[in-house]
Amino acid sequence: MKRHLALIRFALGSSRRRAGRTVALGGALALVTFAFSAVLLLTEALRREFHLGAAALPDLTVQRLVAGRPALISEQWVPRIAALAGITSVAARVWGYYFVPALAGNFTVVGVDASPERQPVDAPAVVGRGRFLNPDVAGEVVMGEALAGFLGLDVGDAITLPVGKVGKRLQIVGLFRSSVALWTADVILMSATDAREFLQVPAGLATDLAVHLSTPDEAVVAARKIADLMPDARILDRQLMNRAYDLTFDTRGGILGAMLMPALVAFLVLAWDRLTGVGPGERREIGALKAMGWQTGDVLLARLWENAVIALHGALAGIVGAYVFVFHAQAPGLAKVLFGWSSLYPAFRPAPAVTAGQVLVLVCLVMLPFVAASLVPAWRASTRDPLALLRGVA
Repeated sequence: MKRHLALIRFALGSSRRRAGRTVALGGALALVTFAFSAVLLLTEALRREFHLGAAALPDLTVQRLVAGRPALISEQWVPRIAALAGITSVAARVWGYYFVPALAGNFTVVGVDASPERQPVDAPAVVGRGRFLNPDVAGEVVMGEALAGFLGLDVGDAITLPVGKVGKRLQIVGLFRSSVALWTADVILMSATDAREFLQVPAGLATDLAVHLSTPDEAVVAARKIADLMPDARILDRQLMNRAYDLTFDTRGGILGAMLMPALVAFLVLAWDRLTGVGPGERREIGALKAMGWQTGDVLLARLWENAVIALHGALAGIVGAYVFVFHAQAPGLAKVLFGWSSLYPAFRPAPAVTAGQVLVLVCLVMLPFVAASLVPAWRASTRDPLALLRGVA
């Protein structure tokens, strides 16, 4: 251990003596690590957001299609679907996107019929401040804390939103918290009656039907039964959605990663060019070390530690920079590539979800080739005659 500590101190001293090369190589490695880390952090954060949101979705979602597009569905289908084997409950849901012209943005309006005790544990109806709305009282709403903060509202405040050519006054009775940032960013909960008024959904119709199964693994069988009953229906399977979105995130993140590979290759070529060119000063240093009794293995270890220190500092700087870029600056430019064509209003702040193993793989991806590139020139120099190295003729 003392030997390695001494070699590390010597490596740090060598890095300071060659500060220009150290800064250049460390900065280049930090930029490459920053690019890969930003893609990884944002991809995993979005994956986490989706899986947390999907956990509260029904096993099956039944929509009615008209001309290939979702349309309102009759609530008369509820008892007929509920009578099928393997289905525990069917609920007609009223929800949709409500456009506010003054803010030039969409909010998600969700109609609520049930009491808070019947809400899922991690659903948007988990109220953090205030109380849950009374579905039988018109004009009460509950919204996410992020959305309320964006609008400058709090519990007890009132907001007037346009419904057609008139305005409707809404009283904020509670703010909900959730581990899903998307819910707190743009969701407004109100009574089903108010939601129908805002979204112009007539009585007896619903946006879709939420189907819960006794055995979620049999969702394919239940979906086939519903499709036989409703030929014009589109049935969304939560498990299939999970797999589809995982594939989407993997594809988009993989494409961005592949686009960054030339930058990594260019950096490694630069590092190889810089590290293989052992200058006269470095050759004399190796010759002096050999003359003082250092073995070839000691020289290699010292060079290994020197470049490992450079690589570690560069990689850590890149990862920290990527963390700030993604979770504090909201990844400008990169976020649009991973989000796709759609945009949310207001913007949400995803939470970090990357694992230590993924960070370790990323660090090894950029560090190991860089460190390995330094061993060949150091070995060549350390195997030569020390006197020739000191004279500068080797």
